[in-house]
Amino acid sequence: MLEYLDAVSVHPYRNPKNPPETAASDYQKLRTLIERYAPPSRKDPIPILSGEWGYSTHNHGVSLETQGAFAARQQLVNLLNGVPLSIWYDWKNDGPDANENEHNFGTVLSDLQPKPAYVAIKTLTRELSGYRLARRIALPGDKDYVLLCTNPAAGQKLAAWTLGEPHAVSLEISLKGGTKPTAVSGKGDPLTLKLEPGRLWLDLASLPHYVSLGEASLK
Repeated sequence: MLEYLDAVSVHPYRNPKNPPETAASDYQKLRTLIERYAPPSRKDPIPILSGEWGYSTHNHGVSLETQGAFAARQQLVNLLNGVPLSIWYDWKNDGPDANENEHNFGTVLSDLQPKPAYVAIKTLTRELSGYRLARRIALPGDKDYVLLCTNPAAGQKLAAWTLGEPHAVSLEISLKGGTKPTAVSGKGDPLTLKLEPGRLWLDLASLPHYVSLGEASLK
């Protein structure tokens, strides 16, 4: 069958307690199977697509704030794992029942009022439009994520968050010229960065925030 497919689409749903980052091992298992069974005539790798995936905010699901963080992180984690297309389920809540799982996957309520997930995706889209994910920055803690994104016309940005409790991490940085790094939260609000000679401090939380490096560069 793989001879005739352009891609393999999956729905990587998981328990509400399991964040988007836990899909990495499943993608690797699927990629191994695809490589094993793809016909020799397929010279290019067959991509994996995230065709449907989300987290519900019903009474036994995730909180509104966690859904927002997971919505943004799902997009970033998929790109980090070589998944070029991500479809969030769902655009709008299907109903008003807070106890019903299927009623609460939306990024907006059934009356179209935005949920935190809508704001998180809006901010991510605005901040990273035109950028490509280059790599994950190595940090001491494996629960901490700092992704380097590049845009030849606009420079470099970081998307940063943690799976653990909120805390600060530092990166070695080289400041050049008069333009210093700037940052916004995952809600789009300006953040104040702490800069020391040769070092940039980031306050990591569940919701990704975005750092424009300006003329600075990571060492």
